[in-house]
Order: sequence, then C-alpha cells, then structure tokens
Amino acid sequence: MKKLILAVLASLLSSFMYAQPYTMIKGGAQLSKFSSDGSESLFGIRGGIGGFVPLGESSFFFMPQAVYAQKGQKAGKFLNNCTIHYAEIPVTIGALLKFSRNIGLGLMVGPYAAVGVAGKSDNPDVTKLFDTISRFDAGISAGIQLHIWKIFLFADYDYGLRNLMNSDDLDIGENLTTRSGAIGIGFTY
Repeated sequence: MKKLILAVLASLLSSFMYAQPYTMIKGGAQLSKFSSDGSESLFGIRGGIGGFVPLGESSFFFMPQAVYAQKGQKAGKFLNNCTIHYAEIPVTIGALLKFSRNIGLGLMVGPYAAVGVAGKSDNPDVTKLFDTISRFDAGISAGIQLHIWKIFLFADYDYGLRNLMNSDDLDIGENLTTRSGAIGIGFTY
C-alpha cells in the first residue's frame, strides 16, 4: 500500500513539473436567493483571484480560488432585503477542451466553503443576523469558462448544502440554503 501511495504522489509531482500554472482574476454580477418558498433573487457582485494549475500534459486542471460573493434575497417569507458578504473558497477540478492554441472551454466542479464577514436584513425581528442564521456556508460549486487568449468569460453556480438556520425563534419549517449564479469576465497572467 505504501508503494502505491508513493507511486501516485510521484506521478502527481512529475505532472506538476510539466504544468505551467498561472494566476487569474475575475469579476462579475451575481443573482442569489435562499431555498425557501417565495424567495426573490438579490442582485450582487462576485469577484476573486485564483490559480489555474494544469495537471501535466492532460486537459485536466486544478483551480483553487479566493472569492468575494454577495448572497441573500430581496424578499421572501424570512429575512427581507437580506445581504450577506461572504469570503468563499471554491476548490474545483475540471477539464479544458481546446479548440485552437488560444481558444478553449473549461468545465469545472468541486466543493466550496464560505464564511460570512458581514450581513444585514430589514427584518425587524432580527437584531443580529449571525445570531439568526449561521455565518458558515458550504456546498457544491460548478462553472464554465470560455478562454480566448488571456481573457475568459465565466458562468458560476453555487448550490448550498448547509442549513443556515441558527434560531428556533424564526422557524420557517424548512432548511434555509443558498443558491447563486454569476456571470462575468476574467484575465489570466
């Protein structure tokens, strides 16, 4: 078993030696809402920085990111005009389908973890937002990127899996999770 683990680690390490990793920055618009019935989407922004690490000579890559994301909802049966500012870490793997030397399509999926750094709601029953809902979120992140030379267009989707309800005082009778989709533009260097 030790030999198998060492062989896998050696092959991964050698594939990174041939890879040419690069850094990317991205920014765009985001629509998000909670999973509860009657939730209306909230417009926000999404932006971040990350790494794009090809796995050897293959078309597969590893892409860790650090992202700022505004999530919440405009209206619903719980937390009207709720905006949460998240520091999010998506860690995705994917494949880059190359159409030519400078044009390609990237498809990726992986987990994300997020922490709310600030938030507010117009609900008069909520005096401290993070006493009512959890500061921490986690889920699945998926995305697609169209690369044209060093510029790329992206579409990301986050599907929250963690129930954010912290308070029994405002029980809505269902789990409260996040949903968000974003589009934007980025640059690699």
